[in-house]
Amino acid sequence: MDNRQRTTKPVPPEKTALAGELRSTLKGKPTRSGFNRSAFREIVGFLTDIVKIAVVLVLCLCFILGGFGGGMLLGYVSTAEPLSIGDLTHTEDVQTSFVYDSEGNVISKLVGSENVDRIYVSFNEVKNTYIDEAIIAIEDERFLSHSGIDVKRIGSAVLSALANGGTATYGGSTITQQTVKLISGQDEHSTSRKVQEWYSAMALEQDLTKDEIMELYINLAPMGNNYVGVQSAAQNYFGKNASELNIAECAFLAGLPKSPSYYNPLRESGRRNALRRQRIVLSKMYELGSITKDEYDEALNTELVFKSRDTHSSTSINSYFAEYAIQEVINDLSEQRNISTSLAATLVYNRGYHIYTTLEPKVQAVLDETVNTENLFQKDPSLLVNLPEKPQAGIVVINVQTGAIAGMQGGYGEKTVNLGLNRAVSAYRSPGSSIKPLIDYAPALELSKIAPGTILVDEEKHENPNNPSQVWPLNSDRSYAGSITIRQAVARSKNTIAVEVWKLVTGDTALWFLSRLGIDRLSDGSYPAQAIGAFTVGMTPLEMAGAYNTLARGGTYTEPYAYTKVLDSNANVILECNPVTYQVFSQETSFLMTDMLEDVISYGTASGNSQEIRNADGDLIPAAGKTGTTDDNLDKWFCGYTPYYTCTVWYGYDNRLRQTVIPDVDRSNAIRIWFNIMTQIHDDCYDRTFEKPDTVVTVTYCGLGLGRSYYATDYCIQSGTAYSDYYVKDSYLIPSDPCPIHTPTPTPPPEEEGNGEGGEGGEGTPGG
Repeated sequence: MDNRQRTTKPVPPEKTALAGELRSTLKGKPTRSGFNRSAFREIVGFLTDIVKIAVVLVLCLCFILGGFGGGMLLGYVSTAEPLSIGDLTHTEDVQTSFVYDSEGNVISKLVGSENVDRIYVSFNEVKNTYIDEAIIAIEDERFLSHSGIDVKRIGSAVLSALANGGTATYGGSTITQQTVKLISGQDEHSTSRKVQEWYSAMALEQDLTKDEIMELYINLAPMGNNYVGVQSAAQNYFGKNASELNIAECAFLAGLPKSPSYYNPLRESGRRNALRRQRIVLSKMYELGSITKDEYDEALNTELVFKSRDTHSSTSINSYFAEYAIQEVINDLSEQRNISTSLAATLVYNRGYHIYTTLEPKVQAVLDETVNTENLFQKDPSLLVNLPEKPQAGIVVINVQTGAIAGMQGGYGEKTVNLGLNRAVSAYRSPGSSIKPLIDYAPALELSKIAPGTILVDEEKHENPNNPSQVWPLNSDRSYAGSITIRQAVARSKNTIAVEVWKLVTGDTALWFLSRLGIDRLSDGSYPAQAIGAFTVGMTPLEMAGAYNTLARGGTYTEPYAYTKVLDSNANVILECNPVTYQVFSQETSFLMTDMLEDVISYGTASGNSQEIRNADGDLIPAAGKTGTTDDNLDKWFCGYTPYYTCTVWYGYDNRLRQTVIPDVDRSNAIRIWFNIMTQIHDDCYDRTFEKPDTVVTVTYCGLGLGRSYYATDYCIQSGTAYSDYYVKDSYLIPSDPCPIHTPTPTPPPEEEGNGEGGEGGEGTPGG
């Protein structure tokens, strides 16, 4: 192996790659003499260089001298964000990062074999391989001599673009520029972005040595299949460390970052493409004198031995919650420090961070047990034998008091892979009627459009704007109840009333309220079907949990969060979570909505499968919730809460192979899963009720009002049609007119006593 030492300081002119190449002609390494060219070719080459330089100068002058171009250039440079790379360049040590639950227990370790997707490696560990020479050969042959940008390469790219109708056959980016993009995550194709990239590249060259820049590149370069950096690529493609790579393997890996998907080694076509590119890399290495003729021939004849894909991995499997919390830290670190998510992930996985999460171990243990309980997911497994997949679920539990995520499950059964589909946060499914409290009823209560005792008429309606003659919406039981209160409509999940209330709110306002609850679908525009759960993009259990938790918290929305703080290996605070919190609904609206949702459990659509939630002492814990079902029975939801926890459950099938209708016997499983969880996690909770604001009063009304509510009279009470419900004090919705239906029955006047006179005439003449 070549033991050449690389410089760790800026390269002086006499030691540049060009000078080295000239000297190498004396050693016989190049394939041809640098001066073995005809006079004609020398002249053509000279003129070509002149043209290239002239084009670049003209473009620069046009830009600088043209109008306000100079000011724009200065503006672009002044707004360039400084690069934040201290964590990577201050140490070569790879340290284990730890993830903790809310009680300080370690729930995940992140390093080496714990994370096969990105493993940091110092340049010193690979400097005796040919990985840097291979990368330089194919990506930036003048890397060791330029100052961050390569004017000659840029000029060639411009000429290439001019010669090919505006599209260059290769780019002008140096390794330093590519590293800047990998650090910042910015790859926008605009003049301002490119100028800022040039400036940042030159600044990076001033701050770091060439070796340090190369170290960043080999650890941040995408290698396909979510692998980042040469170490993870070497381990996953060849089953060895990067320090053990031979020339052929180095050339192979150096070619992948250009297009990781096109050169994907795990696909047959991608591997063929990558092997063709490997030959190009080797040829370029030979041309530049990086390898000898013997080394070149040997590398060409070396058969690459790829690692077989393991069906079972010894890698530790992180929980759905841990993966989500880690990703939240990565995203927040990326935003805070203005770095790419790839670089942020490298820091999180390799720099000994301590991530303190909100996971409540008791809650998570109940969720883990629940998703492994077969009869909660398959009442009759024999019915599912011929189905292409198993039923699944996404579950999120939030602590009402803090708004923090207490537990999460992203699928049925044991989790067997890392970074698989987490249905709790990534499965967007139609919410069905579970959306009604959020987009219809709570907004209408907040706007004083309705009260629980407001009476509307459940009857055939024609609300489809695209087909006014169609009877729509239809109730799930295809029947109509006539005059019905809002409370009854919520409990029985009446679609007709939900759409009517949505119209009172207006579609745009309803979407605005929904966005305030953390479910932003404003870009979809409004249409009536949204009132009953039909959206272009569905909802995730996490979104629904955050929204329902707003009702549980008295109308205050807190963006669900999974971690509280992150410390580095020296106990310095890297991140602190400050969740977004604001008021969406009044306490009165939240209480009224909650009180109606309690009826869903006591006598409404969830009543047949519900049960009381009690603590270990037998005290009742009140619960409120809402069912959700899509028309085709592809999705089942139950979203609900107590004063302590909010829990949302989606149940159904992934439907990757075909659409699978949930069997009849399993259509209550979302409710059953919800109650299984909630009855267990409240063991040590005290008896506590949903707090009623003093501004909510009880009013008695007549339930026979035809489309409106009337104040109940004594005669309504005598007729058994008087009902009591909650109203906001002094609201104009409180019935003020007495019921006109129940009135006193007229009493006929008593007959006068006759004196015998005129008696005959009185007979047969009623009323005399």
